Amino acid sequence: MLAPHLFGYHTRALLLAVSMALVPAAIAQPTPPPPQPGSAPIQDPQDSSSDPQQNQPSAPTDNSTGQGQPPAPSDNATEQDQPQPPSGSTSGQGQTPAPTDGTTGQGQNGQGQSEQGQNTQPLAGVAQNGEAIDPKAMEALKAMGKYLASMKTLMFNARIFADVVLENEQKLLIGGKVKYLAMPPKKLRVDLTTDSITRNFIHNGDKFTMIAPRNGYFAEMQASQPTNQVLTKAAKDYGIEVPFADLLEWGRKPDAWAGIKEGFLVNSPMIYGQRTKHWAFRSENLDWEIWIQVGDKPLPLRISTVNTRDPAKPRFIATLKWMQAKPEAAKEFTPAIEKLKQIKFKKAEPNKQEAPQ
Repeated sequence: MLAPHLFGYHTRALLLAVSMALVPAAIAQPTPPPPQPGSAPIQDPQDSSSDPQQNQPSAPTDNSTGQGQPPAPSDNATEQDQPQPPSGSTSGQGQTPAPTDGTTGQGQNGQGQSEQGQNTQPLAGVAQNGEAIDPKAMEALKAMGKYLASMKTLMFNARIFADVVLENEQKLLIGGKVKYLAMPPKKLRVDLTTDSITRNFIHNGDKFTMIAPRNGYFAEMQASQPTNQVLTKAAKDYGIEVPFADLLEWGRKPDAWAGIKEGFLVNSPMIYGQRTKHWAFRSENLDWEIWIQVGDKPLPLRISTVNTRDPAKPRFIATLKWMQAKPEAAKEFTPAIEKLKQIKFKKAEPNKQEAPQ
């Protein structure tokens, strides 16, 4: 069941800032829990900077620097194109931020019309034909998956926001960035920077490497299988969840869209200057939405999920800006680990793993 797997694991990875799952041979280093009310903000050990922007991983598009981190690609997106925090979260003034993709909070302008004056579909939770799943919704997913599977290189930058629920049920909003480069079937690089940590995940066809650059550690394992199988093993054996892992299965896995119970069209907003179709779906323990670019390149430009298993219903949202990879991007699958200390992956504790979907 892809939907629960994709967003259940994926969201947890980002909400919890992707638990290190790495320990030195002698001393374990458990990932600290989210800060509780009244406590100081949590930062990476040995990290003297509290600003993730100063330590964010670089984009896998240009030649690596002396530190092994490639420089960030140019991104001409304006603030109006950036994803908004999850619904239900508020700004410092207690006001819910307004969407900036050309629509109001309901995807309409003040007259109940879309940007081009066309009436949008009411948010009834079912397709207009009365069916729980609009056939066009499934067609949209299949077309997107087919296009993704045809791509030799997948490359994008993503802005992410997620709700973290504390023990007292208070929600915290965690933000971050992801730089993603994949050349299926056996090459992947994902650089993740959140408000608290930085992680690099690299699969070069022979080894899978996870790096904590701020801590000065890395761990690796032999991995000659296709990347999607390697990521499944890393999640199962070590509890390592790599952001957007399931993009490598969309269009390639026959049962990729199994488990969907409802699906319908919401509206057609603009994202990064591109017209999209906003689809809403419901699966077991998960409500999720996807904004797919209209035209001959049906790329996912935004993804949002709500974990309905959790009574607090935390939301995750990511907005993707796709890019054309440069020829030298292939060099980014070689991790720069010469100055880092190697430690071992820590086996995941069975009683802490989420029940399989």
